[in-house]
Amino acid sequence: MKTLNTKQIMNISKLALVAFIFSAFTFQMQAQSCATTLKSKSGKVYSANPATIKTTSSSNQVTVRMRKTAGKAETQVNFYIDGVQQSQVLEYDNGTYIPSGWQTRTFPNMNGKEIKVKIVNQSVANTFSYQLQINGERRSVASTGGPVDGNLVGQTNKTIYTNGSCTPNTRVIVRRRGGKARANIRVWEKRSNGTWRRLDQYNQTLEKNQNMKNFVVNSRRELKVELRNVSVGNTIKYRMNALASN
Repeated sequence: MKTLNTKQIMNISKLALVAFIFSAFTFQMQAQSCATTLKSKSGKVYSANPATIKTTSSSNQVTVRMRKTAGKAETQVNFYIDGVQQSQVLEYDNGTYIPSGWQTRTFPNMNGKEIKVKIVNQSVANTFSYQLQINGERRSVASTGGPVDGNLVGQTNKTIYTNGSCTPNTRVIVRRRGGKARANIRVWEKRSNGTWRRLDQYNQTLEKNQNMKNFVVNSRRELKVELRNVSVGNTIKYRMNALASN
């Protein structure tokens, strides 16, 4: 067996490092995300019943935007990350004064964590009305906010819908998670007049021996993606998703 010298080992190590950096860069270029409103709510808060709004973040940073719309109550807005109260608060004084614009609070390192906003009316007789948004980012542009799982028996369909992508393209991913059925994938694009146009150039077939179809649709418009089990006696257990893509 030939023994490598020190110089050869160093050259191989450099090549491996370059390949790793390139693959990481390529992944980052493909892994796009779109700004999205994770949760929104408006309402009126009474002293005996604080308002609570919560959601799980799909991005690293979350910004809460809130504005007072009416009322006289002195009010405090508290924030909780995975149940832990944060030092940041929003306070509104007693009276009819309405601050101009939105008040914001931003929280980092939020991916996968729950954020809860609790609006506490500290008056007895007065109310507090508000509008609130919890904003972040999301890779998935599926209208469900993420992957859709299910099981199709023979000759049945499943259709998912997407929001418009903030990037030029939309990546469609269909995974087989079980079953032996053969399946067809069809894509439609929503026109400006509200009708749907089928994009036959993106027709795909998930053969019995294949576990995934992953392809890019050259469109930033709303799409609908149909998965059809074309078998008669076999089933397919699936996961479908759509991602923002360069």
